[in-house]
Amino acid sequence: MRISTRTLLLLLVAGTAASPAADAQEQFTLQYKLEKGKVYRFADTSVVKSSQEMMGQEMKSTSTVLATTRLVPAEIRADGSTVLVVSPDLMSVSVKSARMDTTLVLKEMIGKRTRLTVSKLGETINKEIVDTVKLTGLAAQSGRQDMVRLHIMPSKPVKIGDKWTATKPDTTDAMGGRMVTVSTGDFTLLSKETKSGTECLKISYTGKLTISGKGSMNGADFFVEGTGTTSGIYFVDIATGMPVWEDSKYDVESTVALTGPQNMTIPGSQSVTAHRTLLKD
Repeated sequence: MRISTRTLLLLLVAGTAASPAADAQEQFTLQYKLEKGKVYRFADTSVVKSSQEMMGQEMKSTSTVLATTRLVPAEIRADGSTVLVVSPDLMSVSVKSARMDTTLVLKEMIGKRTRLTVSKLGETINKEIVDTVKLTGLAAQSGRQDMVRLHIMPSKPVKIGDKWTATKPDTTDAMGGRMVTVSTGDFTLLSKETKSGTECLKISYTGKLTISGKGSMNGADFFVEGTGTTSGIYFVDIATGMPVWEDSKYDVESTVALTGPQNMTIPGSQSVTAHRTLLKD
């Protein structure tokens, strides 16, 4: 099809007129800007479907974890980093399997504080357990989890449609040892929306993670290795950087190697769906 000179000129003018609008698209500098002394409270629900194969038998279970966690900024430093005092107000684990159907309220964890220092972009600078607690039984297997995992913000201003990549390590004390999870996510800024009455940015992510760790329980040493995928969508408060609402999912394939009185290798898988909401005052 032949395009006339008049049509071509109109297209060029239209393109020129649209360019400044595109260049002027709103940009956002995402940082954590929290108020000292203010209480931020999150409600979390996680459903964990697990499968393990031990001595030729497959064992399946479903666990539901409910938690309400408070964050209180104790100090805002000159470089923009924040010292957070984190503690659970509520924590329970319900487990259903062929061997048990029980709900455990982790009362010993309530109010136990962890001091967490994060940069203005959400990177963990330091973590210190303020109140120690001795966990036993199922609680010991669940471990003292990182109750808050803040997403890492992009280091440069972003606009709708922009993408960035962030890597975040998490260390958890569990099962008499220490587990290290390293997740690498690709983030995309989708839109600017109002969520729960708050002006937010909607962000999606997909990524991969690796798990490694070792420990000792019941006289046996164990080593854990695993890989998985993660994905989610969350809304972040433009003014404070805090997540207001989030849905996430991850799937992990892992292997536990036991040494001691009995040596064995236990393959397993986990599928986790989670939801987080920032509670109103």
